[in-house]
Amino acid sequence: MLTVQDVAAELQVSPQCVYALIEAGRLATHRIGVGRGTIRVSQEDLSAYLATTREQKGEARRKRMPRPRLKHISLRPSGPDRACAED
Repeated sequence: MLTVQDVAAELQVSPQCVYALIEAGRLATHRIGVGRGTIRVSQEDLSAYLATTREQKGEARRKRMPRPRLKHISLRPSGPDRACAED
């Protein structure tokens, strides 16, 4: 069984990131002890989590949506010489 710190070291992330994965239900854990217990992660559960995060070469990553053009906003130069140009 691995501690949260062990898992963080193995994944090269912070312990807070591991706690966030646990809270989100993405990483299964065991609670050992009285009260809240001590969090432990089995090697099998860590391997299962890693299997869900694997990307195959050539898989399309999530693409960013292009920003919509804001047609209702007009950007005109401003300045002292433009302030009275239309009067």
